Amino acid sequence: MKHSAAEYNVLSYLLQKKSISYEKAIDWAYSQYTKEGVDPFVEKISLAYDQSEIIELISNDFQVYGEPTQGFLIGETASMYSKEQLSLYAAIARILFDLDLGLSEEERQELYIAEDYFGWHNHAEKEAVRHSLPIFNKYRPIYERAVAHFSV
Repeated sequence: MKHSAAEYNVLSYLLQKKSISYEKAIDWAYSQYTKEGVDPFVEKISLAYDQSEIIELISNDFQVYGEPTQGFLIGETASMYSKEQLSLYAAIARILFDLDLGLSEEERQELYIAEDYFGWHNHAEKEAVRHSLPIFNKYRPIYERAVAHFSV
């Protein structure tokens, strides 16, 4: 099965962030082998010496450098929140202040409202989740579909 540049861009990103190990990437490559053979590029990955070689192969062959889309990055943050790897406040702050993404004005406004509850409201989490969860639910599937190709 041939994979797109966008899919390999995700693999490169996951390797750079160490979200997927070199060993898992090799396991994924070997899982692509079928009775009909394997895509020649996947074969190159399966023979790579280390993580940096895989990243370099992807960059050279597909001219992608592990720079995911806005939707992917928001989805990654939403996924981290849903897996309790980030608090709600940290997830909102990451999207608003760390990632500097081009959210729609409506989405940005909802996240600013959610962020504003923290620090003064007695039930900040409960109030903030009403504003942020619809955005998280919109973008989380983008991330999850992208990483599912690599069984992460």
